[in-house]
Formats: sequence, structure tokens, C-alpha cells
Amino acid sequence: MPAWKDYYRILQVDPGADQAALKKAYHKLAVIWHPDRNPDSKVAEERFKSIAEAYAVLSDPGKRSRFDQLGPDAFGAEYGTGDIFQGFDLSDLFREFGLPPVKETLFGVLADGPSRAAAGGPYQDFFAQFGQKPGPRKPAGQHQPVGMVLAITLREAVFGAIKTAALNLGGEVVRIPVTIPRGASDGQTLTVKGRVPGPGGRRNDLMVTVSVAPDPDFRRLGRNILTQLRVTRDELSAGCRAVVPTLEGASLRLTVPAGTRPGTQLRAAGHGAPGPDGRRGDLVVSIMAK
Repeated sequence: MPAWKDYYRILQVDPGADQAALKKAYHKLAVIWHPDRNPDSKVAEERFKSIAEAYAVLSDPGKRSRFDQLGPDAFGAEYGTGDIFQGFDLSDLFREFGLPPVKETLFGVLADGPSRAAAGGPYQDFFAQFGQKPGPRKPAGQHQPVGMVLAITLREAVFGAIKTAALNLGGEVVRIPVTIPRGASDGQTLTVKGRVPGPGGRRNDLMVTVSVAPDPDFRRLGRNILTQLRVTRDELSAGCRAVVPTLEGASLRLTVPAGTRPGTQLRAAGHGAPGPDGRRGDLVVSIMAK
């Protein structure tokens, strides 16, 4: 399991979320990313699988407790796909929410080997029902949001931006402006109301999941922005004034005191990321020897 596979983050809930909040979050995201509503989209398929997997773990008290104890990496090493869905039936949930069933191959039933697939039991029954018991669908006239992933830079996530989402709708490209709020986080979902053309002249919502690309020079940690500055050993010994670029594209003059050791962190107050109250964190500069 990749290190980024944090189930709370996938469902966009707090670690203390109760069962009702988990179910509500699953419903919201599953409706957006269901494969029937995103045909031929590998991004939607993978997102839907992750959402179902996250709910399968967090809605089970035992698995959730183990996930909280181990964290994403160790949990992924201990639990395979079959273990995660063992004894769990999403088919009733699909019907309850009015979601069409999905094919068992979407979840990679045989990921844990033939012995797992032949074991039978609730796990096998769960996948066997996919594609065989259709649930009620939403009425044709009801609004159905369209989901997509939008890649942005760290700078755009920290300071906000106006981006353009391009959708291919029946061979026609529809471009929709999306406002990225200041302080946006990776995996955050933004809603653009009533901008996607739909059948019968109705307008559907666009649900945009933000994907923040790694920056080669900067990293965000809360309100602080982390970067590195490389100076010579002579400069470390004698001290120097060095130019440090900031995330927004400006430059700062930073004093490196005489005798500074490699790995020392220096701070430029107020040059980090803005918080909800408008106050900015610090630019934290790790001093490295050339």
C-alpha cells in the first residue's frame, strides 16, 4: 500500500469521524466517482476503488483500530485486498444509495491469489453480486455531479489561483473556470455549481478533486514552507549573506551566522503559507554544505 493511502484523507473526514459521518462521506464521493458516471475514465475507476476500500476499513471497528495503530504503510503490509473486504458487503450500500453495481474485476478479486478467490464466504459473495443485482438508479431528470481530477502546483495551492477545467462531453470540449482557494490541500474536493451541460438543458455540478504536484524546491508543512540553501564550508565557518528564493517567486537576503552547522534551520518570519486567518507562517531554510 502506498504511503499516501490515508483512508481518512481519501474519504475527506477527520480521524474522529463517527459512522454517520463516514457513511455520508462515502455516499458523496461514490456518487461522484462511480464508473457508470465516468465511463472509460481510469482516474475515476481508481478513485472509486480507493473510496470503497477506505470505507470498508474505517466502517469496521476492528480494522479501523488496527489502521489507527499501524498507520497506512504497516497496515498495507499486513492487510491485502481480500482481508480488507472480508466479511464486508457493499452491494446493499449501493442499493441504498441508488448506485448501480460495479464489476468485481474493478477491485482485483484475484489480487491475493487463487486460494483467496476460491475460499468462498462473504468476501466471495460480495464480489459475486457485482453486476448481477442492479440497484435503483436516480431518475433521469435528477442532477448528477461530474467528477474530475485537476492538477495544480504547490504555489497555486498555497496562494490560490484560477484554473480551467477541460471536459470532453460527447466530442465537445467544455472549459470551466475553477477557483482554487488559498491554502488548498492535496485531495481536497471543490464544487463548481451548475456549470456542466447535461441532457434536457439541465446544468450539473462539477466536483473537482485537487491534486497538488510535488515541488522540486519547496515543501509545505502546516503554515510553514520548507526549503534548502546550499553554501560552501568556508561560508558556514565565516558566515555569509545568501539569497534565498521564496515560493511566490521573490528573493530574500538571509544571514547565515558564522559557525553554522549543516542541517541547521533558519527562519524567515512571515514568508510561509497563509492560514485561514490570513496570517502567514515562516519560510524554514535548512542549511546544507556544498
